Amino acid sequence: MSNTNNPSYSDVSKYYDSEWAKLEKEKLTGINSRHRYILKFLLENGMKSSDSILEIGCGIGTLSSFICSKLKKGHLTGVDISPETIEQNKVRYKHIKNVDFIVSDMTDFSIDKKYDVIILPDVLEHIPIEAHDNIFKTIKRLIKPEGFVFINIPNPYALEYLHVHHKELLQIIDQPIYTNVLLNTAYKYDFYLEHLKTYPVFYEEADYQMMVLRPNVPFKSMTVKPKMQVLFNSLKLRLIDLLN
Repeated sequence: MSNTNNPSYSDVSKYYDSEWAKLEKEKLTGINSRHRYILKFLLENGMKSSDSILEIGCGIGTLSSFICSKLKKGHLTGVDISPETIEQNKVRYKHIKNVDFIVSDMTDFSIDKKYDVIILPDVLEHIPIEAHDNIFKTIKRLIKPEGFVFINIPNPYALEYLHVHHKELLQIIDQPIYTNVLLNTAYKYDFYLEHLKTYPVFYEEADYQMMVLRPNVPFKSMTVKPKMQVLFNSLKLRLIDLLN
């Protein structure tokens, strides 16, 4: 189903109820390369096995359960706009003790808890840009000062290509999100961009982007590296330069 003009939250919820059911029927709900990249990047950026994680836009919980397999002492809360999907998740993953699922469109999400990691896995492009301000306002309230926000979205240029050449692949809301637009909102709520990577998954061209945002907290101290470590790293860089 391609884009619809100004769909309501109810329209979006019904759309995903239908889409997830279709994917399950076609047995297309398993872990794929996109999920593996996301988990890889989460671990590389400091996700720990004891972390408390909020996943916004968890869908049918494929990524949720995959991440939970790495949370030996941690816990994940998955949030999604689709009530039917959330109810199915509660049954599907009842054997996983460190996960729970909540229905919310994030406009009224309220919980007395803060998280080490907040994940938005290919969800921001499906939320109208005018609603992003409220999303980041909520995230700001929920993230721990030492935590991080992980965002995965389609490369906006790749999504633009689909809008022109393959509209049949688009979801009910599927908007390209450029980095400057996203960061204007994130900076408003005192986040800073620590890491940005554009990478290929399903195409030869880079079709996805990942970002790591952190709360803007000043360093309390800085630790000088041992001189030998600095020298060793310098020698490694010189060797790489010579080989190239």
